[in-house]
Amino acid sequence: MDLKDRSACSGIILKNATVLTMDNHEVLQNCDIRCRDGIITETGHDLAPGGDRVIDASGRYIMPGLIDGHVHFDQDYMGILFLAAGVTSVRNMRGYAEHEDRIRRIRAGELDGPYIESTGPIFDGVDPNIPEDDNWIVQTFDEVERGISYTKEHGFRFMKTYPSLRPDVYRFLMRRCADEDLPVSGHMTKTIRHEELVDLGYYCCEHSSSLPREEEVIRYCAKAGMWYCPTQLVCETLPDYVWNGKRLEDLEKWDVLPGCVQEEWLRRNEVISESYRKQNIRPDIRVIINRGRVFMEHSDLVIAGSDCAYPGIIPGFALWTELEKLVSLYGMSNEEALLAATARPARCMKLGGRKGRIVPGMDSDLIILKENPLSDIRGIASVETVVRGDKVYTQEYFARELEKVHSLTGITEPAFGTGTIK
Repeated sequence: MDLKDRSACSGIILKNATVLTMDNHEVLQNCDIRCRDGIITETGHDLAPGGDRVIDASGRYIMPGLIDGHVHFDQDYMGILFLAAGVTSVRNMRGYAEHEDRIRRIRAGELDGPYIESTGPIFDGVDPNIPEDDNWIVQTFDEVERGISYTKEHGFRFMKTYPSLRPDVYRFLMRRCADEDLPVSGHMTKTIRHEELVDLGYYCCEHSSSLPREEEVIRYCAKAGMWYCPTQLVCETLPDYVWNGKRLEDLEKWDVLPGCVQEEWLRRNEVISESYRKQNIRPDIRVIINRGRVFMEHSDLVIAGSDCAYPGIIPGFALWTELEKLVSLYGMSNEEALLAATARPARCMKLGGRKGRIVPGMDSDLIILKENPLSDIRGIASVETVVRGDKVYTQEYFARELEKVHSLTGITEPAFGTGTIK
């Protein structure tokens, strides 16, 4: 491909590709895609260049950019890792003022990174079992109101909860979020019945381990229209790293992380592991998978999320593994897994009219692959080129930028446990 490594232009035509539209099962053969000013304007055959830059994608596969449905985008370095893995949008699951600023800088072109949709802070009651707990503790109605105000003031359109909120506070929060059109997602509940929480409008369950234990209650949640994000890979970190001796240093993409982040992950992993050992928590991962499979028998409102950058979950690249697990462990078809990382999270994020499909009028967030992930889900790892809005990124550009990321040194820890690379 005759491309600059990373450049912006008003018009692009991608030629002669097999296009996986993620729209009504449609696959277009030998198809061209025209993009202008960050929007897909036309698909068809033999489109005339008309002054647009031409990218020959013969023998390649084009699909919508991936959407990671559960991340913690807490450090700037993560942006280029997301893009290198073909992740062009993310659902950030804990947002503060620094995330609002990161969103602004990415949209202004000052920082390479994916489109971000974010919740506000994580709201919880007192939970002594969380090590280094930096969640926003709310125990009164007034504190709920302040949390809602903070969320809206910073432009976040979703709320996130942990399960230890007091029953009266939880009910009040759910009613007020409904008033303010702030869908609530998170770890569901330990304090009220799951059915009641769903009846109050709970929007999305994060993690298979957060689903109710009883199959009939899982079915109730699924049939009620709740979304669900399995995050299988992070569910496996507990048995893998706490009990089974897996080492962070053996991760396939370990070397793309900054050295300072590697050190912090190793420290945090020890703190987390010690907490679980003291509590003697040994989950049966098969039970957790079965809960998710029960949900999927009754609903397709399932989105793929990695929960990066939890220790062991590499930003961007971990989503490839998550998709493989949705196929191998949960029984999804390759197409269903791809939908869980494109059209469906777009809908969950209330961006279904902009992202996640290749049709005219959608944002031009696209990835060019060497291999077909519909035939083998592992083809998702063959990302060759990424189009994000009006920018085109090549692997040559990513290789240079990832080298810079790995060489970063020094990490500061501002409030709320997030970090900024110097």
